[in-house]
Amino acid sequence: MKLLTLLPTLVATLIFCHAQPLSYTRLAASGAAPQPRFDGTVAYDASGRQIYLFGGQGVGLQNDTWVYSLETQRWAEVAASGPLPPARLGHTLIFDPVRRRLVVFGGQASGFFSDVWALDVVTRVWQQLGRDEAGPSRRYGHSAVYDPVRDRLVISHGFTDAGRFDDTWAFELGTNSWRNITPAGTRPLRRCLQHAVYDPSRDQMLLYGGCASGFGPCPLGDLWALDFRTGQWAERTGGLKPPPRQHYGMVFDTVRDRLVLYGGSGNAVLNDTWEFDPRTGGWAETTLSGPSPSARSRHQSAFAADRGAAFFFGGQAAGGLTNDLWMLAPAAVEVGPRFSAADVANAFSGDRGPAGAGTRVAPGELISIFGRGLGPAEGVKAEFDPGTGLLPLSLGGADGKAVSVTCNGLPAPLLYARFDQINLQVPYELASAASVAIVVTVEGRASSAVPVTLVPARPGLFPGVWNQNGTINGPNNAARSGEVVTLFATGQGRTVPESRTGAFPQNGFPVPAAVTEVTMGGVPATIEFRGQAPGTAGVMQLNVRVPPGVAAGAADVVLTVVGASSRASVNIF
Repeated sequence: MKLLTLLPTLVATLIFCHAQPLSYTRLAASGAAPQPRFDGTVAYDASGRQIYLFGGQGVGLQNDTWVYSLETQRWAEVAASGPLPPARLGHTLIFDPVRRRLVVFGGQASGFFSDVWALDVVTRVWQQLGRDEAGPSRRYGHSAVYDPVRDRLVISHGFTDAGRFDDTWAFELGTNSWRNITPAGTRPLRRCLQHAVYDPSRDQMLLYGGCASGFGPCPLGDLWALDFRTGQWAERTGGLKPPPRQHYGMVFDTVRDRLVLYGGSGNAVLNDTWEFDPRTGGWAETTLSGPSPSARSRHQSAFAADRGAAFFFGGQAAGGLTNDLWMLAPAAVEVGPRFSAADVANAFSGDRGPAGAGTRVAPGELISIFGRGLGPAEGVKAEFDPGTGLLPLSLGGADGKAVSVTCNGLPAPLLYARFDQINLQVPYELASAASVAIVVTVEGRASSAVPVTLVPARPGLFPGVWNQNGTINGPNNAARSGEVVTLFATGQGRTVPESRTGAFPQNGFPVPAAVTEVTMGGVPATIEFRGQAPGTAGVMQLNVRVPPGVAAGAADVVLTVVGASSRASVNIF
């Protein structure tokens, strides 16, 4: 049976969010600065660690370009050459990381635009990529995202004096050509003055709120998802919601896996902050440490994944137009690491244990600890030592914060550390213990000992499933009855022969000592292979044959070890 070496994929997926306070910080700006304005669009360049600003309405319409360095905390105007785009507002701006350029679409001046322009941030030369009405009609107040999977700009909805739109178009950045990708069937009401963001984990565009005057409410408070794989819109409904609004700021926080919404205008000008969790489908008002910026609308936003921070620029506040630049990021680290037993979870499934039974962990299990003051500001991933084949027992970030963890006094191998999360392996040597006292030490400061219950097995299934040909299983890439799919789990307990703590397998692939069972759609499935996955520590690979009789569609996969179970889903054709 095929063995998959997927450590980078698995480790990356272990880095997921947990409820934590965020705080707003107004960033310093010494020297020159762009004039105050609204609808001045911004985009983040991760390579340069800088924020770009283009156009908007200040003292008249603007077509200037500015760049803010997060390293020096200074603005500088970009002296660009070539024909400049006409001044405008209500346009959209994305950063194309493949070609390191800004891409501008549409907007409004005395009339409306549907042109496409690009500024190469290295050569600082503007170039027109697409003329007006080469694809979508002229418009402003639309939304746009960069789709990294298909290397394209996707725009949707918007407004002109001819009315509001509900169409969706893709601009192929490799060929500078437009394609109408408007889905058939249900789609969001015609609207403008909304934003959209790209959710990479689910490969979807999320569009929220706006104004549908002439067709429906203004403002709106609905949330829609366009699945780029199926090409279909679906509304995300239910539960508590933010007040309806338009002219707000919105980003997708890829570090914490959340849509983040700030401010805008509704029944009043707002300064509240909300988050939408795509995994649960629920909204919640954000827990903040400290005050929010003043209420405002027509500000613009960008997200920096390398810093785990959202940025909001300018807009219309009570005192008039602003050129403030605010950062929203996890609250400053407190002195000493802090976490509780409720913050300890299976790294694959997120499970903590049966309700009322307290947190449970198993020997050899990969677990995640969430809290505060747990490590460096920017996350650090571990690598196996090529000589010993072992994971490190301590990690340190660029800011020098050294992190280590002990379980009943034994050093635990680490996979990842950041100020709010640590991923580690529970040592196999604790198999005879009844409980485990976990202590996190950062820069010599130790947390309180946090006890959790030790059980023989606490399986957690990795949420991804691989098909027989090595591709990721999904609704459009389902497995057939009789084919073999590959699952990954952690928390299977002791193995035969004994696995080394923190080490990848070197001679064979140790199997769980306990009986292991898998069902699909309630039907028992044959396990063709089970054993420690190559290139991993604490991870079990299972090659499982899809049994006959399982209904087509998404089927429940249940892994059971020593009476404990974990669930995932596999799509069956």
